[in-house]
Amino acid sequence: MAVSALAASGGAAWAAGLPSLGDGQNLTTPQERKLGDRIIRELYRDPDYLDDPVLTEYVNQILASLMKASEERGELSEELKERYAWQVLLGRDKQVNAFALPGGYFGVYLGLISIVSTRDELASVMAHELSHVTQRHIARLMAQQEKMTPLMIGSMLLGALAASRSPDAAAAMMMGGQAAVVQNQLNFSRDMEREADRIGFGLMKPAGFAEQGFVGMFDKLQQANRINDNGSWPYLRSHPLTTQRIADMHARIGKEGGAEPPAALDHVMMVARARVLTRPGVEVLRQYINETRDVGFADKSVNRRVGGLYAAALSGVQLQDYVQARDALARLRPLVQGNPAAQRQAQLLAAEIAMASGQPEDALRELNADAQRVTTNVGRPSCWRARRFCCN
Repeated sequence: MAVSALAASGGAAWAAGLPSLGDGQNLTTPQERKLGDRIIRELYRDPDYLDDPVLTEYVNQILASLMKASEERGELSEELKERYAWQVLLGRDKQVNAFALPGGYFGVYLGLISIVSTRDELASVMAHELSHVTQRHIARLMAQQEKMTPLMIGSMLLGALAASRSPDAAAAMMMGGQAAVVQNQLNFSRDMEREADRIGFGLMKPAGFAEQGFVGMFDKLQQANRINDNGSWPYLRSHPLTTQRIADMHARIGKEGGAEPPAALDHVMMVARARVLTRPGVEVLRQYINETRDVGFADKSVNRRVGGLYAAALSGVQLQDYVQARDALARLRPLVQGNPAAQRQAQLLAAEIAMASGQPEDALRELNADAQRVTTNVGRPSCWRARRFCCN
């Protein structure tokens, strides 16, 4: 990550822009936003930062619904709503991780999107992270540590994010902030984790998500916790599961909770997109394509076929095999007819294929058709991100 370069310089230039606080003082909302701004600038320099409007829009829609519910429930104050950034950064890495930063910034890795079975499971992670921000857990954590300065918090956060891929860079970063001896203090307390669970769970139903998504995600994390020897689930290190947290979540659902709803088709497509965009390698991309040619592919469920064909089409784009990409798209489109959200994703994929293959007129035609159907809450065509994606 870019933090290694920052560590080499001792972090002096970065630290110069941080708010100045005396020991033991509380971090105000403007200071927390400023701290988040400085951290996020470093993360945007990371070559694994992914500027993908399609996935960004999908995650932002989930976050927006949760924020609306949080505001209506009185968890998101007007001050935080106005002062904080409320931005999501996507990381291309395969690691299963998400995090909240000071000032209303969130990070989500494609590895996490790749493993969630439903939109509700992804929403449960976002609801939990949102609650860390609305409850100002980082500021509260800092207030509890008399000698923890913004420089230490910032360097610890950057060091923790670097740790999963570059332990040496992480150690250097934390030494640069003189924070190595208090690295463990970065983790939220058990009370803060339970508070984020409770408040996040309360946002699910009002935001339009199935509460069972929380249990589904907890079950995934619990299973991963048993085999988490390779460090591929760093979310479990920063958000450790406890028996009490798991039991509490199951108790909140109760026996009447029922099973988690099946995955929506557009979610299946976004999971496929995340898997392809992690850059798994040429052989894996070819495997995605070949799976759709297997004799038994037609007998698979609609969800499996939609996900497989989306992955095959996007893999064709990555491999510059546009004949294959168009073939997979042609097979995909009949499967999503009658499902507006999935049809829209197929349309954006068609525009992406057209633009990549040097047919901007066809790309614009697909985007214009989408713009006629759907508009965003702020009055812009819902495809405005995809226009930037395809036409820049």
